[in-house]
Amino acid sequence: MKSIAASVDALLPGFLSAYGPPGRETEIRAAIRRALRGLGTLREDSTGNLILHRPGKGPRLLLSVSMDTPGVIVTRVESGGAGRVTFLGGRAAAELIGATIRFENEGRAILGYDRGKGSKDVADLEPEQLFLETGLGAKEAARRFPVGSVGAIADDPFRLGELWCAANLDNRAGCAAVVAALRAAGGVRYDLHVAFTAQSDLGARGAITGAFGVDPEIAIVVDVAHAEAKESGGPALGRGPCLALKEPGYLAHPKALDLAKRAAAAARVKTQWLIRDSEGSDARAIRASRAGVPTMLLAIPARRTGGPASLVHARDVIDMANLVARLLATPLSKSSQGGGR
Repeated sequence: MKSIAASVDALLPGFLSAYGPPGRETEIRAAIRRALRGLGTLREDSTGNLILHRPGKGPRLLLSVSMDTPGVIVTRVESGGAGRVTFLGGRAAAELIGATIRFENEGRAILGYDRGKGSKDVADLEPEQLFLETGLGAKEAARRFPVGSVGAIADDPFRLGELWCAANLDNRAGCAAVVAALRAAGGVRYDLHVAFTAQSDLGARGAITGAFGVDPEIAIVVDVAHAEAKESGGPALGRGPCLALKEPGYLAHPKALDLAKRAAAAARVKTQWLIRDSEGSDARAIRASRAGVPTMLLAIPARRTGGPASLVHARDVIDMANLVARLLATPLSKSSQGGGR
């Protein structure tokens, strides 16, 4: 759909640039709220989730996508004006060297690192070896970046041929795809609840409370899938969204998997399989909510997701939006009602 492609291209730069590390999602939440205007009733819960409700006569379907990005928190300011930090979310220290960090007060600093004695391989860096280069003296640095200050990578998204290049594609690419799908979806077959979850990078905290509050009968989670060029047989950029079969704490439910497969076929969207034995997503928390929820994880392939220059194929984001839009208009199959929760 041309309208979906245009919507994704219009939404993604603003979502990527919005500040929103775990627990500090105010700016990205406001950007998503503006984009959802007129699409349903909106509310915020105490965890910081933004939840849209579009009433319907079908089963309660939760469509969930995380909106926060990994960040850092200042733990001390040293006598020379450098700041020490620890991570909020799953980033490797080596991947953040040289990244510009933006803070809530619009202060900016650069992440450097101490090599340490006998250290030869930068890949072996510990988070404690990173420091904030503030360019300030100790007193001014302590005032500008006090202990407890939370920062995130300052993003400057751009197109690299057919690829989007940005720091916060995980999971702002998913947010753009979901909003574009909601704008295009017609004839929704469900009592639809859409959760843009907070604090995902701190252990799916928003997904836990969001799913509990909705008590869905079926759930679809939209995320990204790590697709590295050196891997063979794994997800690849430009080959369509991934249907995730398993990850720690999650196994695709037959009913939800059948729905996703039929929607992809109806939308004529090519898909690929995702099986991962490490990492994880909000799917594990939603699957285990209350008495259990039949859950399906969909993912956009992304490369170099840990650093300040991640990559996704523009067509994969658009295809994800088309898949989700079609899924919302696809009823559950009567033959797939079994399988338990």
